[in-house]
Amino acid sequence: MSRLRSTDQVGSLLARMAFPRAWLQIEASAVAEPYAALVSAARSEAGMHMSEAWRQPPIQSDDGMNPEQAYARDRSAAARALCIEAVKSNL
Repeated sequence: MSRLRSTDQVGSLLARMAFPRAWLQIEASAVAEPYAALVSAARSEAGMHMSEAWRQPPIQSDDGMNPEQAYARDRSAAARALCIEAVKSNL
């Protein structure tokens, strides 16, 4: 996959995340901020991981497709838990 196509996919994903945020601000404002924090944490973590991936040499075999360890996502996991609690509280 070319870097341009990857950038297009990231842009598309960001646009798809913007709609729920705007909708939440209108329909469930108490959930909008926890959702925005979740999106921010996920973007930050993903950005770091993508930057690191671009610095690595190209993968030469199918076995190289599987990372040796999972990417850290502590901030987004914590933000997700808070967002879920906000949703539950506002149902």
